[in-house]
Amino acid sequence: MKKYTRKIVIARGDTQSGHAGGLLNPETVIPTVDIDKQGRKVVSGYEEVRLNPVQKRMWQWTQADLKEVKKLAGKDEMVFIEMGDMTQGNVFKDDLAETSMSKQVWISFYNSKPWLDIPNVRRMRAVKGTGVHVWGEGSTESLLTFMLQKEYPKKNIQISDHYLLNVDGCVLDISHHGPGAGMRNWTRGNAFELYVKSILLDDLNAPRTPPNVILRAHKHEFTYAHAIHQVNGQVWQLPGFIVPPQCFIGSHAQKVMNSPSTMGVGTLALELINGKLYQWHALTHYVDLRTEEVL
Repeated sequence: MKKYTRKIVIARGDTQSGHAGGLLNPETVIPTVDIDKQGRKVVSGYEEVRLNPVQKRMWQWTQADLKEVKKLAGKDEMVFIEMGDMTQGNVFKDDLAETSMSKQVWISFYNSKPWLDIPNVRRMRAVKGTGVHVWGEGSTESLLTFMLQKEYPKKNIQISDHYLLNVDGCVLDISHHGPGAGMRNWTRGNAFELYVKSILLDDLNAPRTPPNVILRAHKHEFTYAHAIHQVNGQVWQLPGFIVPPQCFIGSHAQKVMNSPSTMGVGTLALELINGKLYQWHALTHYVDLRTEEVL
């Protein structure tokens, strides 16, 4: 009888620490550095954070996602994936709540802790985000990975630009950047589906064994795609996901996304059984961005 194995892969992206609409753990404390009378830099205290109304709502949703994923996983092992852009950076000044790199990185550290505090989460992988958001060359994720390795020495925590991650035989192609969901309702997912199919064909033509799942982030809109390629009686299938963000839309994103009426935030959970994708769970929370008024 074949041994039964089950794992849950948690993927979330674009927490954008430092953004006024970014994720902010209310338990965050930021060291305050001062100079003592000998001229040495010392930690003189700790600064607590205050959440604005949007961040309070974001944190409530994050707590709901945590609860849902714990229930889904039960006693089974979980793998936690941070999909990049874990800070906002200081290039886009609009909606910037924290301007310093150190504060933004500390916030991202506390944003990751609730997931790593779960005993079932034994492995974490992070991918580097967009240069303007992560202080260049993946600095945020690099610093964060080092800090979390020190905080959780018994957990396997690593970082890369682009992963081909094998979880019990299910191979996940993971990186931050990818295409958007599409500009129109009736074209949503088309560009991403073609992108996923291109990856599938690249590997088949190489020839290499294609991955089993594609994971991307960056575009701040949950999207599912399913690519199929058939040659005679042979059929290959490849699902792909743009992971939902954990940051509210800001002025810059509103322009880039052509003023969307709604937006969603959340977490993606993949249920793997015996090394195959059995089911996926999009834990998403949607809001209408328009202001209603009767004149």
